Amino acid sequence: MTSTRMRPVAPARASAPKTGKRLDIQGLRAVAVLAVVADHLFEWPSGGFIGVDVFFVISGFLITGLLLREYERTGHISFVEFYRRRVKRIVPAATLVLAITVAASLVLLSIERTKEIAYDALSGFFFFANWRFAASGTDYFQEGLPPSPLQHYWSLSVEEQFYFVWPWVMLGLMLLGTRLFGLGRQHVRVVAGTAIVLVTAASFGWAMWETQDNPTVAYFSSLSRAWELGIGALLAVVATKVRIGSVALRTVLGYVGLLGIAVSLFVVPDSPGFPAPWAALPVLATALVILAGIGGPQPYLYPLTNRVAGYIGDISYSLYLWHFPVIILLAALVETGTMTYYAIALVLMFAASIASFHLIENPARQHEWTIRSRRGRSPAVGWQYVGGLAIAIPTIALCIAVLMPGRYDAPATSPFARSPIGQTIGNDSDETSCVGAQVLAQGSDCALNTGDEVYPAPEDAAQDNWEAYNCWIDGEPEPADCSYGSDDPKAVKAALVGDSHAASLLPGLIEPVTELEWSLDVFTGNGCQWVIPSLTDFCPAMPVIQDRLASAQPKYDVIIVTASRTKAGWSDTSGVVSAYREAWKPVLAKGTRIVVVADTPVVSEDALACTTRIGFNVGDCSMPKSEAMAVVDPVPLAAQGVRGVAVVDPTRYYCPDDKCPMTIGNVMVYKDAAGHLTATYSQSLGPILMAEIAKAVPLKG
Repeated sequence: MTSTRMRPVAPARASAPKTGKRLDIQGLRAVAVLAVVADHLFEWPSGGFIGVDVFFVISGFLITGLLLREYERTGHISFVEFYRRRVKRIVPAATLVLAITVAASLVLLSIERTKEIAYDALSGFFFFANWRFAASGTDYFQEGLPPSPLQHYWSLSVEEQFYFVWPWVMLGLMLLGTRLFGLGRQHVRVVAGTAIVLVTAASFGWAMWETQDNPTVAYFSSLSRAWELGIGALLAVVATKVRIGSVALRTVLGYVGLLGIAVSLFVVPDSPGFPAPWAALPVLATALVILAGIGGPQPYLYPLTNRVAGYIGDISYSLYLWHFPVIILLAALVETGTMTYYAIALVLMFAASIASFHLIENPARQHEWTIRSRRGRSPAVGWQYVGGLAIAIPTIALCIAVLMPGRYDAPATSPFARSPIGQTIGNDSDETSCVGAQVLAQGSDCALNTGDEVYPAPEDAAQDNWEAYNCWIDGEPEPADCSYGSDDPKAVKAALVGDSHAASLLPGLIEPVTELEWSLDVFTGNGCQWVIPSLTDFCPAMPVIQDRLASAQPKYDVIIVTASRTKAGWSDTSGVVSAYREAWKPVLAKGTRIVVVADTPVVSEDALACTTRIGFNVGDCSMPKSEAMAVVDPVPLAAQGVRGVAVVDPTRYYCPDDKCPMTIGNVMVYKDAAGHLTATYSQSLGPILMAEIAKAVPLKG
């Protein structure tokens, strides 16, 4: 199954020059879309996402060339005709895929996930999907959740935003040049070229900055991507001046450019440095192929000009639209990563694409969707499109109204109060030992899972938070005062510190802390690993947290710390170990004990997807322990040999043998692929965990 970093790409369907369809450009489309399909389906080649850059260059070249030729020929740009062509080429097939994807999601996925996908469909229909996915990509609580089957519409939105703005910019430049400076039509390319150079340079500079400052937003941002379309637009401007007559030279340049694209597929990283400057490699390589073909046909560039490549280039838009919904939704029916999954996915996506191209996309593009004004002037908006909107918009609105009365609100009470199997926890019932982590407790003789019942339902696991994020710090300069348990000054004074993995332990600690009459202060937040210096910029409150932990009066008796083992910066294990120890020094000097809780395993997306598959049975889904624990957890390493620091390792409650099951004691262990525990499993683990913490650090009370 593909990772959440998926990089869908939107092939451009811009008009070809009137000199005829360029076979090399059709071949470029085929190379790009096949690379993207392979990357998303097989996770190879790793740089397949650069197909988006190839398409952006093609779009900039073709659209700008079309507009320049029209202005040079007529002295104006017909916006009605331009947008009519765009609607004909883009909207019918795109809307069909949106509608079918939402309908299929309603059948195959949970209602909560379908709600989000319907929102995605709405943003895709109105071409602002890139900004929606930029926002969700920077949302900490989206981490580890499965990608949307409509995530690939982001790049289509970027292109359409370009199409909407660029013709007006060009017309404004032309009018400015002719009226203010008295330039004729023969100077249109000079004016356009100057503006394009400035816009492209500014966009590339912005992309360089934003890639470093906020790479997720930079990836989706129209501002950070405009330079790629600008390179193609600049090619269109100079096309009449740089025609290369030598077939041999054009062939060499074409192959060099094609080789550059091939190299990009394997060397361009998804981060850091993407989209700027790394996207420059596929962008310039694509520009070289296009430049080589300006002088005439490419008779020897066979990898791009053969009939198979040409046909795949023809259907590339439909193939792009269909491939990602097929990949994501098929996982609800078939085990991912198997030959059966790959075969069915390929057959479905190509069958749907071919049918969509011949029955929807191509007929819509060739049909005259026009009605003429009474005076018989230029064509107005097509009545078919008006009719399509009259159907599509109310349909989408109805989906929103019916499916989305409001986002999921976390329950005000513990999930155990609502769970049939959870009601036994905390009671004197003999069934207590056979729920969640309790089945793995010392002396338990329960089966790992029994029957068919599981709580929370796999499709609801992502919302099973309860109190986990009640004390959450998300970019605030100071933590809130957030405590549980006793307010007696003589009570054991404890603190929980860390990121979202520490937060996922909180639902399980609340009741034991209350029963033991401890006082627990909570300092958990986005990037709030307890280190000096901070390894992220997400937790500006960490200096304040450090001060509170070190200078508290009375001092803390014990501080519980844990953090995700997979966070950025963890690859430098020695540096992380030093950063933890540096943060702990002033606290240990005051006599406070520290307990490190080893982190949860790394959860595979395939194992998580298994739990939501139709026909799922409790106990079916797991991942190899060797794979789940392959990433070193640096926090226990930091504790080794440090006096006053103890380690509690709950790994046996996640991986009882050589496998790490997704359900234990009929409870879903994880809420997402980022390794966050469900509140339900956390509560079943809490009493065990708290007993081990108290045993590791003997305290008063």
